[in-house]
Amino acid sequence: MRRLIISFLLLLVAARPLGALTENRLPDSTSRKIPAFLKTGQRFQFLSADGKTHLEGIRFAHPDSKGTVVVVNGSTESWLKYGELFLDLHRHGYSVVSYDHRGQGLSPRLTHSNPQVAHIDDFRLYADDLNALVRDVIVPGNHGKLYLLAHSMGGAVALDYLERFPSPFTAVALSAPLLRINTAPYPEPVARLLITALNKAGMGDHYAPGKHDHDPEESFEGNLLTSSRARWDAMQLVWQNHPQAITGGPSIRWVMQAMERTVRIRHNLHKIQDRILILQAGKDRFVMCPDQLMAVKSISGAEVIGLPEARHEILMERDPIRGKALAAILKFFGN
Repeated sequence: MRRLIISFLLLLVAARPLGALTENRLPDSTSRKIPAFLKTGQRFQFLSADGKTHLEGIRFAHPDSKGTVVVVNGSTESWLKYGELFLDLHRHGYSVVSYDHRGQGLSPRLTHSNPQVAHIDDFRLYADDLNALVRDVIVPGNHGKLYLLAHSMGGAVALDYLERFPSPFTAVALSAPLLRINTAPYPEPVARLLITALNKAGMGDHYAPGKHDHDPEESFEGNLLTSSRARWDAMQLVWQNHPQAITGGPSIRWVMQAMERTVRIRHNLHKIQDRILILQAGKDRFVMCPDQLMAVKSISGAEVIGLPEARHEILMERDPIRGKALAAILKFFGN
């Protein structure tokens, strides 16, 4: 029995990277340690790919860096939400760079009637902006290895980028990447017809059916993002402290563009040559998991790790899930 207990404890330690925060320590860290770390970052702006706006970014330089991790967030998010992840990566010896996509977070919004609507006219612009960041901000003066870590919509953006532009990245990790939207309760063909009709009717910058402004009263119970109460509370605290970064749901045109663009991304996966790790959330209700498995078969340098109990926000999940995911990423990056 003693040996079993010791073995179990060793497994727990191995599953959680050294120094990573735990849920029981998170409330105190969220109020003090993480905000203090975020203040050490260098804020910057860079010109969008089409030259129409400036996007907001942040950089955390490590004095003895193993390389730089570029973190690409998902739809309706902000880099402000990823303080715990940035801190973990920095503790393990990495410099970190992240930014907010056009139309969300701290970057300029693309709709005037309601700035909370996450909107895009052309989904390709996201990958174009990532290329502008890499070309104009990250590559100049960089002499170390580069890594890419992207979540959800950021995964689609990363794959679109990797197929269309020369990649400087040593390895790429994708958390619950968007390759096909879960259109439930509508079958995909019905959802496509509905979204297209609404866009043609001039409602493209309105919320997609069922989407709305951010709800500050939304409760943890029944949420589809995470099963970690501590990390759910940490997310809500970010929006309470930074209301200017809040984005609601996606627009009709955003959904139409995402559906159209992901078809092309899936079709061109075989062209990608990078080493890619896909983390798949078994209880994801936002993206379709089977297409992630298809990506692994299509990309010669790809592999997948399934996390059966994870909801969509893998890197904001309970300790056993998040610890396994973070350890897998660090190992894949060569830590």
